[in-house]
Amino acid sequence: MTAEEAYAFLESQRFGVLGTVGPDGAPHMVNVGYLVDDRRIVVTSFAAAQKVKNLERAAVATFLVEIPWPYHQIQGVMITGNTRIVSDVDTVVDVTTRMRAKHAEMSDHQGTPEIDIARHAPRRVAVYIEPVRLRSWDHRRLDGVY
Repeated sequence: MTAEEAYAFLESQRFGVLGTVGPDGAPHMVNVGYLVDDRRIVVTSFAAAQKVKNLERAAVATFLVEIPWPYHQIQGVMITGNTRIVSDVDTVVDVTTRMRAKHAEMSDHQGTPEIDIARHAPRRVAVYIEPVRLRSWDHRRLDGVY
């Protein structure tokens, strides 16, 4: 995919896998909702979460979004980059509000509990991934030839 196609793909999805480095040096992988904000990936989390503690130690992450099946239609984007943790309450409220609105547009919102965003925001952070490397794949372009 071109960079434009890769970002369009990212915009079309709601969830990805955030990879950080755990305290023992092993990969720590978690599913997260996200936004694309000026070609940066943004996620929110409780500040006390393991993924945030990992990023405080090593401010690098990998982020993967993939449609893994069927094989001839696999698509994915993987971004590796430096991270920035923002604890500003207004930023956390803004990101969380925009993320929930995006998710509501993309689904019937079933299974998503209502939350008081402002009440939770002081205990949460926004994590920005500044892309250093973007990789993508799209099996639909292979036209059945592997």
